Amino acid sequence: MRDKSYLATLFDYNAWANEVFYEKVSELPPEEITKKRKTPLESIFVSLHHLLNVDNMWLAHMRGEKHDYEGLRVVRIEDFDELRAARKEMDRTLADYVASLSPEDLEEIVDYELIGGNTGAMSRAMCLTHLVTHGSYHRGWIADMFGQAGVMQPTADIPVYERALRETGKPPMPV
Repeated sequence: MRDKSYLATLFDYNAWANEVFYEKVSELPPEEITKKRKTPLESIFVSLHHLLNVDNMWLAHMRGEKHDYEGLRVVRIEDFDELRAARKEMDRTLADYVASLSPEDLEEIVDYELIGGNTGAMSRAMCLTHLVTHGSYHRGWIADMFGQAGVMQPTADIPVYERALRETGKPPMPV
């Protein structure tokens, strides 16, 4: 894949969806955010960390660097507002990273090693696509935890994003 504008749009959407979720999470009672639930990532708070952590891990892979994460449930930021700020910063970092890439960079094969030791290789474009789909996947888990808390979950799929763009007068997604 050589279409950087498509990937940039996906990351714009992803940042928007992250903010929609953080806004809704911020409205929950604190005990609902950290409550342990029957889900592999334990809580909304840990799930939000997981998304940030995985973005950090894959960014390191794409930059040819090592990361120091040893588990999927690592919590490095205890304060919700600080976590939200770190999320916003990561979304800016990823958007800037995508903007910096050439078509050749997108096609370059990136070697990676997952936390469990499994290794593989994908194009940088597929690594980036994975980050967006991974975010959507786990926001779905978080939405389920809203239901467990008896609260209406955020709605943040692409058609809702497209409508939000129109309603705020922002440019539409590319064709």
